[in-house]
Amino acid sequence: MEKLQLVNLEQTEITSWDFGALKEELSRALSVYKTATYTDDTIKFAKEDKAKLAKTKKILEDQRKAFKAKCMEPYNALEPEIKDLVSMIEEQRVAIDEVVKDYTERKKAEKEKEIRAYYDKKAHVLGDLAAPLYEKILNPKWLNASSRKKYQEEMQTKINEVSHDIQTLMAQESPFEETVIEKYVATLSVEEAKAKQEELMLAASKAGLCQSKENSPVVPETQKEIIIDSEDGILVKMYGSKNQITQMMDFAKAIGVKIVIQQVS
Repeated sequence: MEKLQLVNLEQTEITSWDFGALKEELSRALSVYKTATYTDDTIKFAKEDKAKLAKTKKILEDQRKAFKAKCMEPYNALEPEIKDLVSMIEEQRVAIDEVVKDYTERKKAEKEKEIRAYYDKKAHVLGDLAAPLYEKILNPKWLNASSRKKYQEEMQTKINEVSHDIQTLMAQESPFEETVIEKYVATLSVEEAKAKQEELMLAASKAGLCQSKENSPVVPETQKEIIIDSEDGILVKMYGSKNQITQMMDFAKAIGVKIVIQQVS
């Protein structure tokens, strides 16, 4: 590595270096090490060569860092001045932004009021479900729509779709129609609503309950009694065998009923 005169670079400006020539010189010098073979007997030379390479690397790195620091001096001097100017601009931008945001929110509120009025006018086909379905049917992009006709057409289409879905579910005459419809209102998914119905039908079947819409599920009466106290204070008594009560409990869980069991003497 002695032939590589990088040591002289410590006394020269990095901007005057001929990097093309340096790279060629470095490649020739390093080729010696690529073909070198070190043994236990020549480990001393391996250590010396390693030290030479490390020294050469340090020269290059030190020069790079020194040049970078020199280049950064004018930048570092200007940076706080520039940031101060930017801060002045940002302060005013934020103030104006608050005005714009206030205007935007007021316009959105006005638009939603307009949209809700149109919805209430058109959603009568949904009956009592119109109110709980509003948030589900509302598309946020309608609040920014510039075309009244466009959002009205899209809303009418959605109302028609939802009305059709509800009619489809009600046509099944499920004994659990109310719960099934509630599931649909929560998800706007016919598939999930039907899955809920199947779940309830299976639970009712396991509990030995009737599955007719005209008849309420009935548990055969026996001597065993269980009291269920719901969260809103309603007291319900159930009569049946231990197995029947267990089946009813499973059914209650299936439809999402929360109950508290109290032991009775």
